[in-house]
Amino acid sequence: MERESGGWQPSDDELAFVEEVALVFERMGLVRMTGRTLGWLMICDPPEQTFNQVVAGLGASKGSVSGALKTLTGAQWVERFGRPGERRDLYRMREGGFEELTWAQLQGVGHFVDLAARGLAMMPGDREDRRRRLQGIHDLFAWLDAEIPRMRERWDRRRKG
Repeated sequence: MERESGGWQPSDDELAFVEEVALVFERMGLVRMTGRTLGWLMICDPPEQTFNQVVAGLGASKGSVSGALKTLTGAQWVERFGRPGERRDLYRMREGGFEELTWAQLQGVGHFVDLAARGLAMMPGDREDRRRRLQGIHDLFAWLDAEIPRMRERWDRRRKG
């Protein structure tokens, strides 16, 4: 498939990276093409791409790329925008999107603490084997819940400094 811009051609290593991103995201429960599209937008040149450039770069169908971009823009990892005087939309990774989404997901750790605590509260005391499983989950997530704000503070200091 011919590239719309006729410019940058990814290396085999870059294409392998795109595929690795796809596999990581697939293991996280996303459709592989969503990960592939995100991987492409991580490394493509220029960093903003038309729909047709993404399709050509990935050698994928328009339908699969359309679905992936819809997912990625909905999740706010990717933004769609236009330039004055141009009729076509462009796509790029949203600045700070990964960071924001990572912190937002980590905030959900507290829900597991509460859930495990409710399970422990309803469990009879004579069922130590069953309680031990829930206690391990509770302890891990309680520790993470306490550490996340400190991690965020250190990250913010590192980014500013």
